[in-house]
Amino acid sequence: MITTTKPINELLKEWQEQRLITSLDRHFALQLAQLHQESAPLFTLICALVSQYLSSQHTCLPLKQIDTENPFKEQLSQCQINLQTDELEAALLQFDAIGTVDGAELKPLIIDKGNLYLQRYFSYETQVAEHLNRLSFAPVDSNLDDTELTHASELLNQLFPASEQQYDWQKIATATAMTKKLAVITGGPGTGKTTTVTKLLYLLCSRQEMTIRLVAPTGKAAARLSESIKASKLRLASEMSQMGIVDLDKNIANIPEEAATLHRLLGVIPNSHQFRHHKDNPLRLDLLVVDEASMVDLPMMHKVLSALPEHARLILLGDQDQLASVEAGAVLADICAGLKQINKKTKQTRWKMHYSQPQVELLGQLTRTSLAEFVSQDPKIGDSLCMLMHSHRFQGDAGIGQLAMAVNHSNLARITEVWQSGYQELLWIEHALANTSHSSSFENKGLESLLEQSVEQYGVYLATMSQEENDADKIIDSFNQYRILCAMRAGEYGVEGINQSVTKALAAKGLIQPEQEFYAGRPVIIQSNDYNLGLFNGDIGLILPDCSSQSRRLMAHFIQADGSLLKVLPARLPSHETCYAMTVHKSQGSEFSHVSLVLPIKPSVAQQQLLTKELVYTAITRAKHHFTCLGSQRVFEQASRSLTQRASGLAQRLWRD
Repeated sequence: MITTTKPINELLKEWQEQRLITSLDRHFALQLAQLHQESAPLFTLICALVSQYLSSQHTCLPLKQIDTENPFKEQLSQCQINLQTDELEAALLQFDAIGTVDGAELKPLIIDKGNLYLQRYFSYETQVAEHLNRLSFAPVDSNLDDTELTHASELLNQLFPASEQQYDWQKIATATAMTKKLAVITGGPGTGKTTTVTKLLYLLCSRQEMTIRLVAPTGKAAARLSESIKASKLRLASEMSQMGIVDLDKNIANIPEEAATLHRLLGVIPNSHQFRHHKDNPLRLDLLVVDEASMVDLPMMHKVLSALPEHARLILLGDQDQLASVEAGAVLADICAGLKQINKKTKQTRWKMHYSQPQVELLGQLTRTSLAEFVSQDPKIGDSLCMLMHSHRFQGDAGIGQLAMAVNHSNLARITEVWQSGYQELLWIEHALANTSHSSSFENKGLESLLEQSVEQYGVYLATMSQEENDADKIIDSFNQYRILCAMRAGEYGVEGINQSVTKALAAKGLIQPEQEFYAGRPVIIQSNDYNLGLFNGDIGLILPDCSSQSRRLMAHFIQADGSLLKVLPARLPSHETCYAMTVHKSQGSEFSHVSLVLPIKPSVAQQQLLTKELVYTAITRAKHHFTCLGSQRVFEQASRSLTQRASGLAQRLWRD
C-alpha cells in the first residue's frame, strides 16, 4: 500500500532530524504501532501524520489533503502512498486501532466525515458542537412578553441613539444576546465589543438579578477587559444620567468589573490537568462573558462549555480575523465560518448575517430595524451571531485602519497604495544590508533605525522611572505605550535577537545597567503559570526598586486584572524572559500606542508558515496611534496573502450537519 526507500522506522528518524516531524510525532507512531502490534508501514506512517497535524494546531487530518506522492513534503520524496482517498479510508479501517463513530468499540483513532482524529480530539470537537448547538437553539428562560418587549425596545433605543449607519450592529448584537442563551459578538478593533456588552449587561441586570463572570484567556487580556468595562460603565453612566433614566446607580453597580483568567475561573488543581469545575461540578453563575475568544483553543473551549450550568447564558467576544489559538483548533473562526462569503472573481471576503424569519421579526421589534435581507432558510447557529462592522477607533481614512483592512482582504495593490500615501501614523523601514569593513559581514541599516526608535520610545518610561520612582503604576503605564512585536522567537529578527539588540542599545545610551540578571527597568514576561503567586503565562511586569521598603530592594512589579499592584521577589519568578520585544501571538489581548513589527529578511520554509495575514493583521491592530514595520515588500506581501489554515470538522458540524 505504500512504497518507501527505507524501512519506515529509519525514515521516521530521518524526518525528525530534518525537523519535518517532532520527536513526539515519531514516538507516538512507534508506540501506537507497538501497542496494537501493527507492523504495516502504512499504519505507522499515518500515525506520524496525524500527530504532526496536531503539532501544527490542526484538530484532525483530512485524508483528502494528504499528498500521497510526498506525505511529509520532503525535498526528495522517499515515501509514496499507492491509494486513492476512498481506498485509503477503507484500508485504514482494517487496522484494529482505527474505527468510526458508529463502531461498537471506541478506538484510539477515529475516522469521521473524511477526517482522521485522535479519539480525544474527536470527543472535544463533537461535544463542543453539541454544546454550542444546544445553547443556540435553547429558548431563553425568561421570554419577553409584549409589555417587556416594548419596554426593552424603548430602552434599547435610548441606549443606542439614531445612527448614520444603515444598521446599528451594536444595537442588533445587544438585542441578539437578550434573546439567546448563546451570543457570539465579533468584530475588529474599535468596533465597540466592550461597549456593546456593557450596555447588554445593564439591560439584563435591570430585568433580573444575575451572577455574572467576566473572563479572558490570559492575565493581560483579563486586565484589559477589566479596564475596558470600567471605562464603558463611566461612559454609560454619563450618557444615561443625561437621559434621566432612573435606577441608574443600582443597575450599573451590578455590572461586574473584575475579570479573571479561564484557568482561575475553572479552578486549577495543582499537578493535574483537570479543573475543579466540570460537568459534575458546574460553575456557579448565570452568565459567562468570554473576551478574546479567538485565543481559546478547542480543548479549553470544551472544558468551559462542560462546566457551564444548564441554565446559564454564554457570550463570546472576539475578532474572528485575528490569529487563532496557540494550541489546536480555531473555534471562533469555525463558529463564524458560515457567515463568510468569498467573491470568486476578486477573492475578496465579505461577511453576511444569517437569521431565521422568526429571529428577524423579533430583532426588528426590539431594534426597530428591518433585517429582511439577512433572512436565511437554514440559519443554523446564525441566530446567535452578530458581527460589528463599523470601527470607531480608525475613523475615516486613518492609515492604521486602512492598512489593517487591506491586509485582512489580502489586497496587495491597496496595501502598496496605503504604504505610499504618506500617513503620518505609518512608518516603513526597509531591511538594508550593507558591507562593513569586513567583507564577509553585513550591517542592517534598517535594524539600526528600528533600534534608534526603540531607544527613543523606551527612553520615555526609563525617564519616568527616575522621575516617578514612587509610582510603579505610572512607570508601567509609560512602558506599555510602546512595544516591538516579532513574527517568531528565534533568530536575529526574532524575539531573542531583538531583545538582545535593544538591551545593548539602551545600555550604550546609559539608560539601563544590565550587568546583572535583574536590573532596574528590566521588563519581564512570564512564560508559565504560577497559581500560588498569581502570575500567568503572558503577564508582563517591570523590575523596579521597592519604594515601600527602606532597603529599596529590586522587586518585579505587575498590574493585576483587578488593577492592584503585585510585587514579587525576582528570585521567586516562574520561568520568564526579557520583554522589550514579544511575539505577535503573546500580544493578543493587548493594545499599545505605538507598535513596531519586525519581519525576517529571508524566512525559512518553517518561518513562512508562521507568516500569515492573520499574524500581520493582529500586529497592526495592536497599535492605537502609530505603526512601524521593519521588513521587505516581498515578505510583507507574501504574508498578507497567506491564510491560516486549521484543519477542523467543527464548522461543518455547526453549519452543515
